[in-house]
Amino acid sequence: MARATQPVSINGVEFDALIEENRSLEADAPSYPVETGFMVSDSIILQPMTLDMILILTNTPVTWKDRHSASPTRVADVTKQLEELYFSKTPVTVMTSEATYRNMAILSIELTKTVEMGTSREIPISFQEIRVTESRTVTIPDSYGKSGETGYNAGTANTKISDTPVSVNAVTENNNGSILYNLSNSSGLLNNEKPSVNEVLGAFIGG
Repeated sequence: MARATQPVSINGVEFDALIEENRSLEADAPSYPVETGFMVSDSIILQPMTLDMILILTNTPVTWKDRHSASPTRVADVTKQLEELYFSKTPVTVMTSEATYRNMAILSIELTKTVEMGTSREIPISFQEIRVTESRTVTIPDSYGKSGETGYNAGTANTKISDTPVSVNAVTENNNGSILYNLSNSSGLLNNEKPSVNEVLGAFIGG
């Protein structure tokens, strides 16, 4: 491992040493067969990156002594800051000597005391990347809201049923293909000037 050029920090909170770092990249790929020519990349879903670290924190730093002097409360102060970052649920920036990871959520922190470590702490901590997207407003062309070749509004359809009654006599007189006309014709009532409905039905039933 290359020599560190700066201490690991989480939102500016610095640590004595990085013991282990594990960065995971995962994706979900389709498990079903795909046709030839199909854009497989459209079905591969990239999962957020995860970052696992084991950090060392001491009251008497032996590394980065020019940045951190010995203090009996340093471990307690830094662990308190870590807890505040965790409970605030605010994305953090993690900086190492090799990379900077932004928009990282703290998934877990282990704050364990051991006899072997004394007042120092070996702190495993896990992060997950939060992907940030931008919304965009798109102007829809005016023609998409129009109809026909002229581009005028389509308007609304009138679905009201007419309340105007239809005259039976008018139907008899004007529609030679109507039922009353056929009944009148078959019963011989067309000789009358304006046969009524009762006359037509009576002649048909009686006949």
